[in-house]
Amino acid sequence: MAAAARSAVCSAMAGARGCVVLLAAALMLAGAVLGSEDRPRLLGAPVPVDENDEGLQRALQFAMAEYNRASNDKYTSQVVRILSAERQLVSGIKYSMRVEIGRTTCPKSSADLQSCKFHDEPEMAKSVSLKVEMETGYFSSVLNELQES
Repeated sequence: MAAAARSAVCSAMAGARGCVVLLAAALMLAGAVLGSEDRPRLLGAPVPVDENDEGLQRALQFAMAEYNRASNDKYTSQVVRILSAERQLVSGIKYSMRVEIGRTTCPKSSADLQSCKFHDEPEMAKSVSLKVEMETGYFSSVLNELQES
């Protein structure tokens, strides 16, 4: 029955060309319906990453060290919380994250930043939301190791 309906539609259109267009439209519709199901992401597409991921933590530590070094603030800032984080495979690994940072009670000259508390006083407390993107040169370091051996 479906074949008879298809041939009637195809003959009503401009011959074989109309039938090909109809078939292409049907395939696109089927692809859209099937594409709505959960399936693996494309290679190289950004994927969510857990905030405890070791690579993410290293990238975040480096980013905060650079932020504090470039800042004119007397006090160091630290991450209050990670709002979102993604990892993407490019020529290395690219981390994209949105973080909330806050001003601590420790001056920049402090050696032990792990014990720093955030300011409680409203006039001293400072909170900022940042978007940080960092790319690690994973593949270039692997290539360098291969060339050296």
